Amino acid sequence: MVLTFTNHTSFESVVTHYESIKPINERSCAENLHGYGTSRNIRPIGDRSRKWERIVKISRNCYALSDGHHRGDPMFSYYSKSTLGKMQYYAPIVWRRYMDGSFSVQIRNMTGPDHGCEPSRYSFLERYVPRGLQFVRASSRHYITVGYDNEPKLFLAKGKTVTAQEYAHEKDFASAHKMRLWRKRTDDNAALLFHYVDNKWVHDKTTGGKPPQNPRVDKALKAKYRDAIKKFFEWGMTMSPLIPLERDYIMERTDELRKHFHPLTAYEAWNPEWSREILADENHPMRLQYWVYFAAQCQNEYNNWNKSYAVKEVETKEDVNRVRSRYNSFVNNNAGFMKQ
Repeated sequence: MVLTFTNHTSFESVVTHYESIKPINERSCAENLHGYGTSRNIRPIGDRSRKWERIVKISRNCYALSDGHHRGDPMFSYYSKSTLGKMQYYAPIVWRRYMDGSFSVQIRNMTGPDHGCEPSRYSFLERYVPRGLQFVRASSRHYITVGYDNEPKLFLAKGKTVTAQEYAHEKDFASAHKMRLWRKRTDDNAALLFHYVDNKWVHDKTTGGKPPQNPRVDKALKAKYRDAIKKFFEWGMTMSPLIPLERDYIMERTDELRKHFHPLTAYEAWNPEWSREILADENHPMRLQYWVYFAAQCQNEYNNWNKSYAVKEVETKEDVNRVRSRYNSFVNNNAGFMKQ
């Protein structure tokens, strides 16, 4: 299979490309023993062996460039009840023509949580955004630039809008699992819309989402536990030489920690209040178990075959500072001292 590049310059070029493509003749397959023939009208945008990457005619004035397997894709979607009418709400690139003859292009990132990743969508956008626009990856964030050199980057947010069916199905799960709370029914306006004006692309400033804020320490909340955090670290470092940080011992202590806070379930998301409870109480029964939980994460790098732990190899001031830095990061996240 070959990854192709097609940077259209106008709505007419998309139509011309669509009409030049002979639909795939789909022969017998697992889903259809007699084959679909050309009835599904699948027109690959490039390599015919990558038939899920295709041009889709939604109407005479609306065409989508689809990477397949997304919501609204009636041919290759993992999501049930996907229809062609929803294609324009989830496809990565949608071209539209208006009554006055002008045209626009809409560019959409994946639909999912901010921490989600969909490399196939990113590859598709890199290869098929219109000429004059560029898809840019910058760490875990994504942008579109108009032109190339030194142009301002427009943040391309991940979409949060899902179908009514998916939202209803996930709503009960979301109440128990916070990682599922990202879904919305209202249009989040995450896609970027560009109009072609005077031979250049112009961003519609009413479209697009804002970059998520980097999490930061809640200093007011953490200040309430400052002494407790310090005492727990000093106590833990004193205990570390006596702790046998071996596989079975670590598993036993972490299992005790789990059963103490949620004895009736095999798994439950960690509640930061449990961490703060342990930090604040010098006589808490899970104090040793919680330190082991942290210490086990201080595994020295590049030593997985013969594991050693930083908390047990402290000889210099630099060693102490290295462990303290890890501890500070651990407490910030595990005890809920970070906020958006």
